Amino acid sequence: MRQFRDQKVELLAPAGNFEIFKAIVETGCDAIYFGGQRMNMRMIRKGYNFSDEELKEAILLANEKGKATYITVNNLLDHEEVGALDEYLAYLSNIKPTGIIVQDMAVLNRIEKNQFDLEVHASVMMNVHNLQMIHALEKKGVKRVVLSRETTLAEARYFKDHSDMELEYFTHGDMCVTHGAQCTTSAMLFGMSSNRGKCLKPCRWWFDYEGKRAFPLAVKDMSMITHLPEMIHAGITSYKIEGRMREKEFITQLINQYAQVFDRYIEDPVAYDYHDAEAWVFENRKRDLSTAFAFGNPGAENINSRYEGTGKFYSTGKMFSTPTPERIMDSEQLKAISQVFGENVSGAKTLSVRVDDMPQALSAIEEGVDRIILSADVFEPKKVFSISDIKTLAKKKGNTELFISTPRMMDDLKITQYASYLEKLIDDIDGVLISNLGALHAFKDLPVRVKRIMDASANIHNHEAALFYYGLGTDLVTPTVELPAQALKAFLDNTDKTEIITFGRLTTMYMAHDLFKAHEHPVDQPFILHNEGGEYEVKRDVHGKCHLLMQNAFTLMPFINQLNAKSVRIEAQTLPAETLKQIIQLHKHIMASTDMTPYDVMHMIQVEMPSLNLTFGATRF
Repeated sequence: MRQFRDQKVELLAPAGNFEIFKAIVETGCDAIYFGGQRMNMRMIRKGYNFSDEELKEAILLANEKGKATYITVNNLLDHEEVGALDEYLAYLSNIKPTGIIVQDMAVLNRIEKNQFDLEVHASVMMNVHNLQMIHALEKKGVKRVVLSRETTLAEARYFKDHSDMELEYFTHGDMCVTHGAQCTTSAMLFGMSSNRGKCLKPCRWWFDYEGKRAFPLAVKDMSMITHLPEMIHAGITSYKIEGRMREKEFITQLINQYAQVFDRYIEDPVAYDYHDAEAWVFENRKRDLSTAFAFGNPGAENINSRYEGTGKFYSTGKMFSTPTPERIMDSEQLKAISQVFGENVSGAKTLSVRVDDMPQALSAIEEGVDRIILSADVFEPKKVFSISDIKTLAKKKGNTELFISTPRMMDDLKITQYASYLEKLIDDIDGVLISNLGALHAFKDLPVRVKRIMDASANIHNHEAALFYYGLGTDLVTPTVELPAQALKAFLDNTDKTEIITFGRLTTMYMAHDLFKAHEHPVDQPFILHNEGGEYEVKRDVHGKCHLLMQNAFTLMPFINQLNAKSVRIEAQTLPAETLKQIIQLHKHIMASTDMTPYDVMHMIQVEMPSLNLTFGATRF
């Protein structure tokens, strides 16, 4: 293991299969990460990943060479996988890798319950982006976090100074335009979830913007070959090279270029030379290169066009997918989903509505909904709800519960701001819709009467992950909208405290890249991208994040009476107040008529709102 003064420096390399591993173990890396044939995010390509026996052989070989090994158990797990999880974790515990890399909170839960002897690292897909989240994971025994791709080195240094957590940081490779695990586009269109390692890369399609063909959602590859000293200074322990799908010749040479620069720097930190390695990286780049978010938001300069649309940067030599429109709700899908959900279930449900402005909130109260949730990620040019607004609503709400929500991403400044916000509003609100583990940990000491709902942005994919959040004091959890019908049924059959999203034009890509600023586009004017798949609207929220919206409204309205959930939710942010009233009335009518079939509901929607285009999204798969 390398060391600079008293600091551990681990060059972490990827291996896609055992043959590649045997080459990489001979390079100058300090550690290797790789995955088995199950529960890992790189399952989309044949001939890759390791059998159970190969996992064992790889660990033994790495041990002989003095290199650490990390096995990726980094997928979101479906119901059947959760059932097989204990057996797999027991096997991994027996073959003794240095650690495992985890995304799904279900894995943390099972390790804690069974006391498996495994060092746990939080995957980049956990989206660790604030100190409170690090503290929450420390309490669950996590030793290392792979920081969110949007984390700066300055923030990393802050985390290092205020925790005992080891930090891992992306150093080279393919990056994603969206925040970690906050893209559902591939799942909604194709049933292929990026959060389960099966992304079909819709972000890399070409789009027309105001008549100009471009790739505004495609980002450059990251390269920190000239900035390793800054990373060391930031307190990074592990320097991660992305590339489990890269070919052997390229990835082994790339690893050695980084190894040489590290060794030169450690030997002579003033006069070391990196220029030959920099030149090699540039000449052998797949896309163009950037330092991503290491030194701040890179903005429009991070958008890539080199080889986009040609497939040249993919090892397969072809694009993963072509522009594809969302599939509109139809009777064929309705029948298939209804058969999965089965008979209507008994029991009353509450109705929640997340709103973006005061007219929506007042309309929802007037319609007598059970709960209104005030959005934090309000779309511009609207303004965020002020304390005065919320106190006004508290006086008007009657029997309707009043919740505030937290922003989807919260740096430590946002955590501090919302802590003060909550202190001033604690007597006026009934609960909080919480977006991420850090916010849940930060606000864990709220009065017992203040309810907590975990939002879909937490990517709760199975009942065991729901148990993890119940154990931290949440009253309800919202499963991810990526669940196919069979998986959603299994989730609901094994949990009893859920709120399901049943309507909304949802965000499918959530980005720190500001497309409005890049194109000097007014925030009060629609920002529309076009290609053969149709139109794609982008909104910017009050925190400067961009949201690519679904083309149509996602819905589970026809199945409300079949859903074994305590609560259903309308996501109303894009709706005029009058349209919202109609959607609420439809929901209330369906919920009151417990003998209505999905076909009855579909017919009613088509009669009452004939211009409404609806999609079942990922549920239909």
